[in-house]
Amino acid sequence: MERKIYGLQDALAILGETRNEIFNSIDNGFEDFLKIWQFINTLEGGPVSYKMRTKAGIVHEQIKKYAMNTLSGKAGIKVDEFRGIFGVQINEELFIRFKKMDDTYAVRNLQTSQHKTYMKQGFIEGFPNEPTLLFAGYIPDKAFSKIKGAYIACWIGSVLEWVDEAGNYRVEQMRLDFDSERADELFPAIEKRIKAKKGTHTGDKKTGTDGE
Repeated sequence: MERKIYGLQDALAILGETRNEIFNSIDNGFEDFLKIWQFINTLEGGPVSYKMRTKAGIVHEQIKKYAMNTLSGKAGIKVDEFRGIFGVQINEELFIRFKKMDDTYAVRNLQTSQHKTYMKQGFIEGFPNEPTLLFAGYIPDKAFSKIKGAYIACWIGSVLEWVDEAGNYRVEQMRLDFDSERADELFPAIEKRIKAKKGTHTGDKKTGTDGE
């Protein structure tokens, strides 16, 4: 039995107003992080240089707070932790986890069997078996002082099936296989938005935690 992988238009129809609530949770979560960071820097002893994953972990917890507050209890929506992974399940059709992304909409995570299986749209004990597995996240600038955008993305292995950005930038069936030597040739229209790096498997980075 294989998962049903919903395309962008079907996913948007399923998400409905939940889409805006997810994007708002991301935006509000990052804004909370900036306020927390501003306060931390006023403490005695001066600013502390925290690692990226520490910052991403704070953002993740704030996003989680907003998602739980706005989505919990709504019909057809389950907000919970699944095998230690916080996620939002919409009916039996979509499952969304929250992650920091890079400029190719890829996520950073330890190379656990669970992460690899999630990326491949496989079956994971303790996770719902039917929904399409998605990532919702943000791309921060290098200083981690603002985000370039908030996104919902569908990956199958190292291939990006589609991406939806807050503000209505959407691309479907991009099939961005970053092993392809023709990546730049095949996708000139989106070249400025998606930086294909030849020989790189996006979504399979070896650093970070689920908080990122």
